[in-house]
Amino acid sequence: MPDLNRITRVSAWLYWASAVLAYVLPFKVIIAILRGWFDPASLPARFPLLADGTIVSPFQGTLVALIAVLSVFPLIAALIAMQSLFSRYRRGEILTDGCATDILRIGRAMFLVAAATVLVPMLQYLALSWNAGQGKRVLQIGLDSGTPGFLLSGSLLFVIGWVMREAARVKVENQGFV
Repeated sequence: MPDLNRITRVSAWLYWASAVLAYVLPFKVIIAILRGWFDPASLPARFPLLADGTIVSPFQGTLVALIAVLSVFPLIAALIAMQSLFSRYRRGEILTDGCATDILRIGRAMFLVAAATVLVPMLQYLALSWNAGQGKRVLQIGLDSGTPGFLLSGSLLFVIGWVMREAARVKVENQGFV
């Protein structure tokens, strides 16, 4: 069955890619937290809407990095679910309840990543500008061009996982009749 062989081969590569990303990403978060603590003065350059001369304390720098962690957890969850799904595929497990559950988890996590792209910058700007003078505080709420795509992709994967779960149940039910 050549198609299954191709699926298992590609899935083996994707398994390792998702595994590497899932385990490297937390180190990036730790570095961001340390940078926020040890070099808070570098943060205003990365947040262009802050008023000139905004002073950022080490506490605020660390808080900004910790807020960024909010967007990383769903991404790590998606990568771990992808790793699980690709592990199933590389073993030849295709239409099962476990695969459907993994796809549901990926969709849910992608939806949360999209929500975080809106909430995280807003919270970071609030944290950075809370001690700025009157008229210099910033509240930024915005959607970047990728957010709607992430929302739709996450929703699509969630529905596909849901449909696959039903198909897997029908498959098991039909095997009982044969």
